[in-house]
Amino acid sequence: MEKSKVSFYIDGFNIYHRINEYQKKTGICYKWLNYRSLFISLLKPFEEISDIYFFTAITQDFGLDSVQRHNKYITALESQGIKIVKGYFSKKKKLCRVQDCNFKGNKYFDVREEKQTDVNISLFLLKDAYLKKYDKCFLVSGDNDFAPVLRTIKDLFNINPFLITPPYEYGIVNLKPIKNLKSACFDRKRQKFNVINLQFNNFIGHSFSEKIYDASGKLIVEMPKEYSKF
Repeated sequence: MEKSKVSFYIDGFNIYHRINEYQKKTGICYKWLNYRSLFISLLKPFEEISDIYFFTAITQDFGLDSVQRHNKYITALESQGIKIVKGYFSKKKKLCRVQDCNFKGNKYFDVREEKQTDVNISLFLLKDAYLKKYDKCFLVSGDNDFAPVLRTIKDLFNINPFLITPPYEYGIVNLKPIKNLKSACFDRKRQKFNVINLQFNNFIGHSFSEKIYDASGKLIVEMPKEYSKF
């Protein structure tokens, strides 16, 4: 019996910010996460992974050390056959809303804005559906902006998309309402939502090794000293 093909689309920074918030509040670091291992644990016996895409962008705003850690993580993901799709960051001016009685006029400050990631995810989801590269797709994100593309996949290709929400714990990391995104993953036939609500303890046992080697035994990448296994 031929297995059903499953593809995963990871909104990298959307998940990273949850993990980073959790680390700040608990001291527990899940940044060395092996997504392939995690996703294999979610498959049914009759399913197999077709593709895993990790959408991200690299910024130097937080210094060279941050860029090096980010690149090491990308190398670790690639060692598992995960496909990296990069966007970029741009800066734009934003008006400061804080009232200052001693200042007359407008104050602006620079903010970073991730570009292309949302568009890339949407395009890859649609393209792969058109090319019949998957029978089931999982979006790993909590961004409401993806609701229209999930509905389009359902309407055009008769595929019920699945959603994996960012991890959260009540009282530690709050998950904002994503009703539109979840409703886009409603399976009318089975009358249920195709949603997996990740929790941080789901990550346990799915970290990369401290050192990753290729098939010949050559060291590919080593876990950053700021990270830890879990």
